[in-house]
Amino acid sequence: MSDENTPKVGAPLPPKPVDQDMIEEGARKILIGLGQGDKAEVMQNTPRRVAELYADTINAPWCDIEIPWKCFDNPGIHDLVIVTDCHYITMCEHHLAPSQGVAHFAYLPDKRITGYSKVKKALNYLSRQPQLNERLLVTALDALEQVLEPKGVALILHSTHMCLVCKTNGPSQEIVTAQDFRGELKNDPYRRDFMAAAYNAKRVVFGP
Repeated sequence: MSDENTPKVGAPLPPKPVDQDMIEEGARKILIGLGQGDKAEVMQNTPRRVAELYADTINAPWCDIEIPWKCFDNPGIHDLVIVTDCHYITMCEHHLAPSQGVAHFAYLPDKRITGYSKVKKALNYLSRQPQLNERLLVTALDALEQVLEPKGVALILHSTHMCLVCKTNGPSQEIVTAQDFRGELKNDPYRRDFMAAAYNAKRVVFGP
């Protein structure tokens, strides 16, 4: 007997639960804790703005993706399919500070291939919540393996984290990289070819 809360095949993933009233209440307390309680306009409007920002970030409507997303028969591809420069936004669950990143993805098809936009939408859905970069990497790879059933799959995440920027003494350009290779992509020449494509792609930086 299926759970009524389990998404039906072909249905979009459910929105993540967001309580804007509770976010407003929390933001109001943070502002008071930061010594901003005497600013009438801030106390009146900023908690609402914060709640709306978090709600828009967590449940961006264009992040919806169907389960499972559409795939196609492999027309005869026997080498890598590589997608680079998939930009994403996430939020550090340790500090609730934003992070922006670029993902590079590759798979060695077996019986099926998929549309590139589906990969980006899946990554955006998984990233748009309080998250750990390492968990995002594993969760995204698990989803890609489940849908595509490829001979091998790999994902590289390059990201900058505002929690790191804010805690240092000056402008920060550190790039955090998390990567994992599965199946035949653990081995050369596939691993080497994918890394060459990914590391020659655009880097993620703040500022010029």
